[in-house]
Amino acid sequence: MSKKKNTLKDLDEFLKQQAATLVQPVSLGDQIEAQEPENSKAKESVVEPVTSVAISPEPVEAEIGSEKLLRDLRTFGTQEGSAFRKKFYDLIIQSIEAQSQSLPEDKMLINTALYLKSGDSWKEAIRNYWKNK
Repeated sequence: MSKKKNTLKDLDEFLKQQAATLVQPVSLGDQIEAQEPENSKAKESVVEPVTSVAISPEPVEAEIGSEKLLRDLRTFGTQEGSAFRKKFYDLIIQSIEAQSQSLPEDKMLINTALYLKSGDSWKEAIRNYWKNK
């Protein structure tokens, strides 16, 4: 009986292997030492209490729902036409970069978006992206 392949797992392992050969990983000790001065500055900052709150006359949408976001993406896709995919991959990368905490899955998603965006020159694109970070 043949074993069923998990293509996502294979892609994950492949991209991790490629990323490791392209860019040397940063030591965890270096990352912790770099973050400590930032944390000490945050503890020293003083927060002033808010004395008054301005209420705007216009209602502000509290959350952007996933349905609205999907609708907007569909509209954006029809407006952009064939250039949509590359711009969508850029949006994915920018949204992941804006997150406060970076997870291994985020790096995988960025690598995948760069791979899809760059075509045959994906190795160079991934290498250049992580060198600039």
